[in-house]
Amino acid sequence: MNIGIIDIGSNTIRLNVYESNKHSFHLLFSKKENVGLISYINKNNLTLEGINKLKQCLLRLKKTLDTLGIHIIDAFATASLRNLDNKDEVLAFISNTVKINIVLLSGTTEGNLSFKGAMHQIERPEGLYIDSGGASTEFVFYKHYNNLATYSLNIGSLNLFNKYVKKVIPTKEETIQIQKRVQCELESVPTPKEISEFQNLAVTGGNMRAVRSLLVHFDWINRDEYIFSADKINKLLQTLSNNRTDTLHLFLKIKPERVHTMFCGLLILEGIISKYSIKTIQICTNGVREGYLIQKYIGD
Repeated sequence: MNIGIIDIGSNTIRLNVYESNKHSFHLLFSKKENVGLISYINKNNLTLEGINKLKQCLLRLKKTLDTLGIHIIDAFATASLRNLDNKDEVLAFISNTVKINIVLLSGTTEGNLSFKGAMHQIERPEGLYIDSGGASTEFVFYKHYNNLATYSLNIGSLNLFNKYVKKVIPTKEETIQIQKRVQCELESVPTPKEISEFQNLAVTGGNMRAVRSLLVHFDWINRDEYIFSADKINKLLQTLSNNRTDTLHLFLKIKPERVHTMFCGLLILEGIISKYSIKTIQICTNGVREGYLIQKYIGD
């Protein structure tokens, strides 16, 4: 059977269509829209304009699915909607007008599902897994591929950008502010006693994949390489900090839709590497969408 999964994020809304049976799945196609819902939040409420942006995007995605004859549709939202004061009104409006029921995932559930979706890609049996999005970053500590603990922090590339950056690429002073905020948030994450040291980090999320694209651009890793030394991140950050204008042009060339969030995503990654003394990084292409699919339609 074919299944449409819609992931409503703070920055992007993505539709993935999978062909699935009781034992496996594969991605048929993916479609993304950069809606930027977080930009339509005022006093912790999604504005009427934001609600209409969400509605119109979902109607377009639903039309695509209807054209393809795909009638199994699941939609979920993460930090984009779960912390809103008017989330119940938003969900009811979308249900009534679009006929799609949105499931709100807690931060912990988001992290658990993301790890489930990426687990079969992760090559190191012990370490730290993160899913960094626009408005939150989920942490999963794992050993022998077993989830030991999951935490969710309210920092993401887009909300850091909105709070600290006046133009597009952070200034030196803005970068320091973001680094301090990231360090402060990381201090709130307890470390499981079962893991004595952290060498391996597996990451997913649009900005994390964009970071890999930058490494490929500089010929620091191969196009088919997804595991690399963590010291390349510090090298990348130093290179990008030399000239903000050159960095802006590079971002527009590599990932224009993420021009304003890539640097903040890189600072989140840098903070995690520093705190946990990470040696090796793996970029995962799967995450919460695949985890949701497995949880609901396939099982363990």
